[in-house]
Amino acid sequence: MKNKTNLYVSLFILIIAVAFVLLQQTKSDHKYTASEKPKIVNLKLRQYVSGILIPEREVKIKSQISGIINKLYHKAGDTIHTDDLIAEISILPNPQNIEIAEKTLKTCEINHEKCEKEFKRYKELYAKKVIAEQEFDKYRESYLISQEEMSSAKKQLQIIQKGYSQSQQNIPNFIRSTVSGTVLDIPLKEGASVTERNNYNEGSTIANIADLQNLIFKAKISESDVAYLKKGMAFEIGISALKNKKLKATLSHITPKAVEENGIMKFEIEARVENNHDIQLYPGFSAIAEIILDKRDSVLTIKERNLIFKTDSLYVELLGRNSKKIKRLVKTGLSDGLRIEITEGLSLEDRVKVQSN
Repeated sequence: MKNKTNLYVSLFILIIAVAFVLLQQTKSDHKYTASEKPKIVNLKLRQYVSGILIPEREVKIKSQISGIINKLYHKAGDTIHTDDLIAEISILPNPQNIEIAEKTLKTCEINHEKCEKEFKRYKELYAKKVIAEQEFDKYRESYLISQEEMSSAKKQLQIIQKGYSQSQQNIPNFIRSTVSGTVLDIPLKEGASVTERNNYNEGSTIANIADLQNLIFKAKISESDVAYLKKGMAFEIGISALKNKKLKATLSHITPKAVEENGIMKFEIEARVENNHDIQLYPGFSAIAEIILDKRDSVLTIKERNLIFKTDSLYVELLGRNSKKIKRLVKTGLSDGLRIEITEGLSLEDRVKVQSN
């Protein structure tokens, strides 16, 4: 009786073991025989590039003279037009230069007074025909030269004292805007020192002015993607500060030389932003551009994960009758990172084995 019981127990254990093995094999076969068919889709290779908005034209207003800012007529954010007064500069004259200029003027006045007397005396003699015209011309010329020298000395003294002469139409110590736009920044305050612009010094900036109606998107793109770009191509940018509001942009510039950044060669690009002025944009807004580098319409595709790479070949595993696996070489085209174009080797009726990776 005991032997019979042991036999039943052993038989029961054997049946359970066989059932478990068959169940695991069924699950395993089901797992590795999952398949899908190729699909016709539109592929787009997208690249997302972060950048900022900057004015297309920004002008720095400089001073032509050195001195102190006496008064400012505008502040950051003001709308300004060409020839509008921005600031008034008071110069700090050099005492030594003033003394030299005053001495020069005094000398010219003495010489002018002397020449004027001689001119008047010889003019009377010439009128009485006592002297020849050639002799009179000599004193008349000396008188005119002395008059011009005295006038020049007066202007020079005025320029040293005030920064300009009364005969000047454009007074240099009144700083005016050369363009129309919006004042971005006034770096200096009233009472600050100003350095003049010359051949050796770019001078102090009185104001930064830009046209905020014309902004450009500026970013850097890697060398692997720049080959896809062409001037005039359109794309969309999302403005982060405006909840990713979409605006159209047109590529206007690609730098001809790359710059290394963190070990990657990058090219700087610029694109004009199209704004219908119902949105207020500001320089410095961060933006993300969605650039379509390449696209294919209505092409045969599979999921890229189902490709098998071996040396220099690409192939997929097809499932035939009774789930028999068949390897087939394929040629590929464009990929968007998820699906890849199949140019040769597959048809819509093929069953591609889903890879477990």
